[in-house]
Amino acid sequence: MIEKFTEKLVILLQGNIPEKIDTCKITDERELNLANMLNQLIAFVHEIHDFIIPLSKGELAEIKISPKNFFGSPFKELHSRLLHLTWQANQVANGDYSQRVDFMGDFSEAFNNMIVSLDNNEKLLKKKIDELEGALSHIIKLEGILPICSFCKKIRMEGTDPEDQTNWLQIEGYISERTEAQFSHSVCPKCMKKYYPDY
Repeated sequence: MIEKFTEKLVILLQGNIPEKIDTCKITDERELNLANMLNQLIAFVHEIHDFIIPLSKGELAEIKISPKNFFGSPFKELHSRLLHLTWQANQVANGDYSQRVDFMGDFSEAFNNMIVSLDNNEKLLKKKIDELEGALSHIIKLEGILPICSFCKKIRMEGTDPEDQTNWLQIEGYISERTEAQFSHSVCPKCMKKYYPDY
């Protein structure tokens, strides 16, 4: 029987899971106790194997580990932490940047830095949007057809009587009233030759 027990231990130590020992034919009480303990160890390793393989692939579906399986405690703790981490990541995705991770060493630091960076970027983006909305509210568009005099280039105010001279504004005044543009006057080369030929 010792050879059979040894064979089962070798299989376990090689990372495989052996079949349980058939205890029906064991008559010696010490061998039966040892066989039962080995069978319990095999069951524990089998439970852990069934738990950690999906866990290593990121599958967090609930798989039970016996409360008596003390080898499984760290893996159950890791499973619980990963479920919470998944919840936290979803919270961050929904804009809750108060989430922090403190149980996974370098990963925790990287995760927390990522959250701080996302929070800062969102604040900068909101500030930029506010600035752009403020700038947009200062912009007044000039649209449509402007009635302008072909000779003096005055513009008639919209919806007014064309016969009334007070309804016609210098182009500079018309644009200045409706935008933030300001004018400075100069003379182009063509007009300079025409109006000031001596210069």
